[in-house]
Amino acid sequence: MKRHPKQLNDMEADMRDRFCTGLILAAGFSTRMKRFKPLLPLGSFASVLARVVALWRSAGVEEVLVVSGHRACEVEAEALRLGCTVVRNPHPEDGMFSSVLTGLRFLNEAPPLWTGVLPVDIPLIAPQTIRTLLAEAARFGDLETGTGTEAADCLLPECAGKTGHPPLLHRRALPRILACRGEGGLRGAMEGLVSVHVPVEDGFLNADLDTPADYEKALGLVGGTGDPLICGQIGPEACRTGQD
Repeated sequence: MKRHPKQLNDMEADMRDRFCTGLILAAGFSTRMKRFKPLLPLGSFASVLARVVALWRSAGVEEVLVVSGHRACEVEAEALRLGCTVVRNPHPEDGMFSSVLTGLRFLNEAPPLWTGVLPVDIPLIAPQTIRTLLAEAARFGDLETGTGTEAADCLLPECAGKTGHPPLLHRRALPRILACRGEGGLRGAMEGLVSVHVPVEDGFLNADLDTPADYEKALGLVGGTGDPLICGQIGPEACRTGQD
């Protein structure tokens, strides 16, 4: 596991006091896209990664951890330019869950109260979705410190009866997820956790950029607007149109 200058002990200690950290998975090979997804330009942003970082920060989550892997040096350079912390998955060929584990192992040394997990190729989620999740997380609080009245290990955004990204994971759930061997990926690892579905108006919870056609559609959605996070302005109709 490779660490970088922003991963010093003082930052790890500071993470413990964070309410939420955004964990961005950017270690994949972009096989179906045939171009490297994290570094493709998107709207007014120089890269897809930059847009996803801006998504977290627009919702008030300043601490962002990026997991690199394939073309690691390029991803890490962009992440550090954006002021993120980075950690490298030494075996990205083992699939996305290996990146989840890489990120959570790092965070588990000094875990924030909540960790939101988002693949870099799901960049169209509305900022309001994350704000809604954070508001729900604040309502649950932390039973460990007496600030909450209910327990939840995981908060899942839900639109039109379907859950999606990003799940918010409470720090008490991390050891259980880290003990999993990968069957079923993160979804399988979350089985048995106390999960709460949080209703949101967002049809882009699972809208990933897998193919060139997906990328062209995303360019059409975010282009030609003064708001670089246009999806934050999409209303209830997004639940019907986001996956068209």
